Amino acid sequence: MKNNSIDEYIEKNYSKKRKIHTKGVCDCAKELALKYGANPDKAFMAAQFHDMFRGTDIDIINKYIMELRLNNKYLNNANLAHGKIAAAIMKRDWNIHDEDILNAVSFHTTGRIEMSVLEKVIFLADAIEPARDYPGVDKLRKLAKENLDRACFESLKGTIKFLKQQGVFIDEDTIAARDDLKEELMNSKELAIFVTNTLDNKKALDITIIDIAERSSFADYFVLASGSNERLISALADEVEDTLAKEGMLPKSIEGKSASGWILMDYGDIIVNVLTVDMREKYNIEKVWGDCNTVDTGIE
Repeated sequence: MKNNSIDEYIEKNYSKKRKIHTKGVCDCAKELALKYGANPDKAFMAAQFHDMFRGTDIDIINKYIMELRLNNKYLNNANLAHGKIAAAIMKRDWNIHDEDILNAVSFHTTGRIEMSVLEKVIFLADAIEPARDYPGVDKLRKLAKENLDRACFESLKGTIKFLKQQGVFIDEDTIAARDDLKEELMNSKELAIFVTNTLDNKKALDITIIDIAERSSFADYFVLASGSNERLISALADEVEDTLAKEGMLPKSIEGKSASGWILMDYGDIIVNVLTVDMREKYNIEKVWGDCNTVDTGIE
């Protein structure tokens, strides 16, 4: 096998669908590598090899697991096993010893704690290549252009949610990868404070953070801010959206219009409410959540 090129192997062993997927991952991986500072040649190589045992009969998968002395948890689980087998065979039969390439292939399905940039590139390229079509993939593609860590984190969250819904085993590496990236990214409180600073820089009025985590199942914090008129609240909302987009964070939804005097921006763990002074007084959100604590914004 080691005397054949990977191109020959792909042509002989991959289905038409797998060939399309692999080409898509190769192209996407090179693009992401160039954007985020990984070696594009290594990214291309890892992408070529990453699925070399995808679609292999489960009896053969199990044989490789035993032969290569892989963890028995991979038995009868081709989805988790195929990357591990590919990495081991690359090293044994193809004389490829670059640990970063091998890890990128090995963990391309699960992710893991402290992934290298190359590992993140292959993990994400596999998830968003052009032939992929599932709910949320367009959002991931957009995030991939803005923030590699955020895109990987959102992909891992989506994977875990899907597997839980299906009642399928979730590899501990996937949980660890999600938690590791979450720590690297802003937590919800830090994000709320970041938003208040953004609003303050645009001269928003009466900025308040309300900690609603104990009372709410849909968010951790409300951020409230006022503008003196409809034009100003529109500008404030635009500034929040643009600033967070640069950090790789996109709103789940934006409701209301400046003409209504109230714009609500849903960022998952935080909800940003930008209102005119009159609407703020009319709905008195602070009173509705009056038994919740406020957070010191640090703004004087």
